[in-house]
Amino acid sequence: MKNQWKIKMGILTLLAVVFMFSGDIRAAEGELGFFGGISEGESLPKIIEEFVPARKETKKVYQYKEMLFFGNKPVELTGTLTVSMNTDKLATTDAGSYPEEYLINIRNEKQNVSLDRRVRLTTSFRKQENPYSFQVIKDSKLTGWVETIKMGDKTLTLDQSTTTFSKSTAEDLTPGVNYYTTDVSYVATYLDEDKKPYYATMNGKITGFKQPWSKIESQVMELNINSPDHKFYRDVQIKPRLEANRSIYYESSDPFQISFSGTYNQRLERKATLAYEIRNEEPGLTSKEKANSISILPNNPIEKLLIPKKLEFLSGHWAEEDIKQLYSLGVYTEIPHSGMQYEAMSRGEFVKALCLAMNVDTSKYKNPNKKSPIIFGDVPWNHPLYPYIMAAYDIRMVDGTGGFFSIDTPITRQEAFAIYIRVIGLERLGVMTTLQTPFKDDADIAPWAKREILAGYKIGVIVGDNEGNVKPTQWFTKAESAAIINRLINYLRTEIGQGY
Repeated sequence: MKNQWKIKMGILTLLAVVFMFSGDIRAAEGELGFFGGISEGESLPKIIEEFVPARKETKKVYQYKEMLFFGNKPVELTGTLTVSMNTDKLATTDAGSYPEEYLINIRNEKQNVSLDRRVRLTTSFRKQENPYSFQVIKDSKLTGWVETIKMGDKTLTLDQSTTTFSKSTAEDLTPGVNYYTTDVSYVATYLDEDKKPYYATMNGKITGFKQPWSKIESQVMELNINSPDHKFYRDVQIKPRLEANRSIYYESSDPFQISFSGTYNQRLERKATLAYEIRNEEPGLTSKEKANSISILPNNPIEKLLIPKKLEFLSGHWAEEDIKQLYSLGVYTEIPHSGMQYEAMSRGEFVKALCLAMNVDTSKYKNPNKKSPIIFGDVPWNHPLYPYIMAAYDIRMVDGTGGFFSIDTPITRQEAFAIYIRVIGLERLGVMTTLQTPFKDDADIAPWAKREILAGYKIGVIVGDNEGNVKPTQWFTKAESAAIINRLINYLRTEIGQGY
């Protein structure tokens, strides 16, 4: 019974530690602002920044575009968005507040139109930790809003005394992905030179996610503008969207006389789009003026990755490409040797690879000694995998004291599949009324893995073999592990965002 308990404890710990991968809990939203515009946003970090960190900045300046709907016709304005936000408290306290500021300066010189806006917010936050999840709730209050709109000879000035603004955000930090949803609403009053008011009411819904391989923010904003005399009315739906991802491609060497056959390159891609539709009847507008779109396409930096060498023994193997990519990304670090592709992948090695794939911070345990904490009986401080197991354990999701990690035990398919789904935080898709998956060998799947395996089936990442079996208790080889980890990375690059 004692040995059975230790094995079970190891499985539970393996499933739990992946939560550590969520990492950064700084503010997820804000790169587009909250006023119906788009910016180039922040590029995803290069891999080299994991080794040479870029200087942290609390102020970011982005290229920015917004459509202005106050005039007779909609006008595209271009300029900058400056976001100032110091979120250090998010990483150090369970509750508190921090300031946000959004400075927008945009113009259309040809049509002699300009907009200058400065919005200050105080954002309060609280954290709540639950098994396999970590949530942050934020609520923002307006502390200052100054804005001037100029359209030829006409000037509109924001009346702060009658302007209101609210923003509320819920973030769910799953093991590998930070998902968030935000509700924004404001009523802004603008006065012309004769003190005639214009009322702009905005209600918006924002959804998005961020993780090491991609991020998306999608907004749907409902804007209504009217004047008390009813001479001006406009009903507009605005859909800003920002997406970024890290793509990979192979480049063969030229000339032939060089020490490597080729390199993998990583491209940091971004694009922002804004679609709008004026929904009320306005005979003076053309169909293109009533519904159109604008975009920002920033430069896409390219980063050279590690050169995959000494892997010629993989030629023709079905997992050759997966293994080479993981070596280039620094996810596989074992010294290559013929036959390794057929060796069993241990639980400890699999967690290390996932830590590297999801950029888990292990710096706290890089120089362990005899005084370093020991949580698992089979992971002493001088074990080469100690930094990765301990960094994963630090999330404190499972009490491992006195237990064993089973670090050298080969990982099974059901363990790896369960981790896969927990990393992307989509276990809820596997909720079922009966404990039954569609696979023929369902009876062989452990109860603790069925929900995750069903979720993976529903999103198309777990398909089974040609006979409809998932082979849950079969060990994973290093080649199969490379395939599933690379599949996870590719899913996080592109597929996860298809529903946004």
